[in-house]
Amino acid sequence: MASRLRRRAVHFNWLGASTIVAILALWQILVSTKVIDYAPLSAPIGIWSGLSYLAGSEGGLWGALGHTMECVLLGWVIAVLIGTVLGIAVALNATLASWAGSTVDLLRSLPVIALIPIAILIWGTGMKTEIILGAYAGLWPMLMNTAGGARSIPAALSDVARMLGLSRLATVRKIVLPATAASVLVGARLALATTLVICVVAEMLGLQSGVGNQLMLEQQGGQAARYWAYVLVVGALGILVNFGLVRLVRVLFPGVAPLPSGVSRELAIA
Repeated sequence: MASRLRRRAVHFNWLGASTIVAILALWQILVSTKVIDYAPLSAPIGIWSGLSYLAGSEGGLWGALGHTMECVLLGWVIAVLIGTVLGIAVALNATLASWAGSTVDLLRSLPVIALIPIAILIWGTGMKTEIILGAYAGLWPMLMNTAGGARSIPAALSDVARMLGLSRLATVRKIVLPATAASVLVGARLALATTLVICVVAEMLGLQSGVGNQLMLEQQGGQAARYWAYVLVVGALGILVNFGLVRLVRVLFPGVAPLPSGVSRELAIA
């Protein structure tokens, strides 16, 4: 146990943590000394007080956070399932690829934010609208990365499938899916981030629940500290869902790289 803690301490990004602390300290000093005298900008201590209130029994943070997380995860799961199936189908079927190519390019180019008012008019301001918007936004990076990975499978693997007499379904299950695992996982990571952003924005622009909705209510009520607290909660939520996905990949797919953060071939596809 002690050796594990020492290893983690050695690999911990102390420079990055020190930078964050320095920024917060400078922020506090500038606001406290009135060097920056801007009412909507609260100091870190004030934001912490606002966060403490929101986390209390009357704050409403946990209910809003639970709503947002539920919508994000449901929308993400839908996007991953549909995007994986469609991506493999488009990659392996030339006729489908030629028919769907322009349609996919058109639909994924539409700004999802512009579709939020239309979605609200059709499905209302409840959870259903948020899940549909999140799934729609996450579908495209999932589909494009999966299709790109499936198209890049070495020809030798296809020859092996033919030599073994594998059916189309068996080829997909035993050859295509393992060979495209890295691309699928990168697509899943991008889809999760996209789904989170769209769900929060949808809550801010008209939906009646969630972190985004609470953020706008605090802003309209002039509660700057609570507003900034929600902003930081959204940022922390993005970090946590990304970290959770990386850890899940390491547990379920130990032989696959845990989603490198740098720009890669798969990222360029999206």
